Amino acid sequence: MKRPTRIGVIVTMAAMVVAVMAIWLTLQRTRLEKEKMANLPEPPEGYRWEAIPELTDEFDGDALDTSKWLDYHPYWGGREPSQHDPANVNVRDGLLHLKSTTDIDDISEIADPEQDVWVRAACVTSRKPIASYGYYEARMKASALSMTSSFWFQGEYSEIDVVEQLGTPKVKPSRSTWMLMNTHYYPDGWDNDKKTPRTWQMPSGSADEYHTYGVWWKDDNTIWFYHNGERVAQVKPGGDFDEPMYMFFDTEVFVWEGLPDVASLKDSARNTMTVDWVRGWRLVEK
Repeated sequence: MKRPTRIGVIVTMAAMVVAVMAIWLTLQRTRLEKEKMANLPEPPEGYRWEAIPELTDEFDGDALDTSKWLDYHPYWGGREPSQHDPANVNVRDGLLHLKSTTDIDDISEIADPEQDVWVRAACVTSRKPIASYGYYEARMKASALSMTSSFWFQGEYSEIDVVEQLGTPKVKPSRSTWMLMNTHYYPDGWDNDKKTPRTWQMPSGSADEYHTYGVWWKDDNTIWFYHNGERVAQVKPGGDFDEPMYMFFDTEVFVWEGLPDVASLKDSARNTMTVDWVRGWRLVEK
């Protein structure tokens, strides 16, 4: 019997290492896929969840994926006294960053601080309005500002606010621990908006740690909201939610919640909303 050569042994061992690595990588991919699906609601009988690639992102690169996202709002500049600025959007360290800043040194420089624009905010939008019935969730941390850190959807006459979180609201500080949800239905204009606001007390503040916020847009008349995989609210919107929508992340000033102060807007430890990941899912027949 011919004994294997040293080269033959090395080649065999190398092949075994490659095979073990391939198995390990397969197991890792399977584990990661299971983790991504951990918060998904039980699908209806005969259906399964399928990822929507255009509305899913782990933000693991070093720049915004422009095949999926815009760094601005396609038809709105923002809510006064804030306006969206593409320069305040970036991706780094595995996170999407939406920063809010100002160029002034003192609020006395502004004639009307509630109407004159002096806050540079941020917005990220899906390239197309393709969100429809399905489950959507994002793991995010609000900025520590008296501003919103929001995850929402909008079409031509309807809107789903998964969350409009307030990191450190001036008027009612306790709202920093509320999950703030809503829907809007306005085919006859905003003056005739039919809204369905909901709140839920979270175990910690929206700017204190990461929270996973989700929504199951089940059908035209059923919207369920989720926190860390648990259903916390449900609404019947003011009309049929039957149109495709854009997905948004943005920051805004809500003047009725109190204006942010200049010092906080210049503080990089406080002025940034971060998104760890976002995932979109649709139901398909098995």
